[in-house]
Amino acid sequence: MILYRLTQFFCKTLAKILFRLKVEGLKNLPKQEGFILAVNHASSLDPFIIISAIPGYIRWTVIYEYYDLWYLRWILKRMRFIRLGNNLPREVFRTLLRGEPIGIFPEGRRTWTGNLGPGRPGVAALARRTSCPVVPVAIAGSFAALPRTRKRLKLCPITVRIGAALFFSTPANKKENERIDQENTQRIMQSISELLRG
Repeated sequence: MILYRLTQFFCKTLAKILFRLKVEGLKNLPKQEGFILAVNHASSLDPFIIISAIPGYIRWTVIYEYYDLWYLRWILKRMRFIRLGNNLPREVFRTLLRGEPIGIFPEGRRTWTGNLGPGRPGVAALARRTSCPVVPVAIAGSFAALPRTRKRLKLCPITVRIGAALFFSTPANKKENERIDQENTQRIMQSISELLRG
């Protein structure tokens, strides 16, 4: 994935120079390749920061509003990123089952306030249906650097913290799926919240 590697190198270099990027908890990344990264979303910088921080190739999901922008679509397609609509596409499941890691922002969109927003149940449902672990990740500092309410970039430290993988069991009764997904979503978001606090 030459284009991804080049983008990763470029972003990492800039992130270290501009934001003194620090990455904590790399040892928490699972050894197996099939896992889900669940990352908070506070700034338009987040995709570039997380690509810089996580070694190796992660197949990211991108909401259609950004994926369909003419100046992004070309590069996103060539990096094999997955377009997200209202539901998780089958390609997300197939990717995990092939052993490739997936990256998702469970809040869906950037926060307006800097506070962690509620998570959508898609990540928990994906973990349940594929038996893949979820790795909570927090990006601290990106909201101060570039919130969605401001266009001017502020140079300030950014830290990425990677938490321990979360494993979820499949309920015996399918009628419990919705309730279990909601509970597991809360667990994922709580883990991210704790990482944000450091």
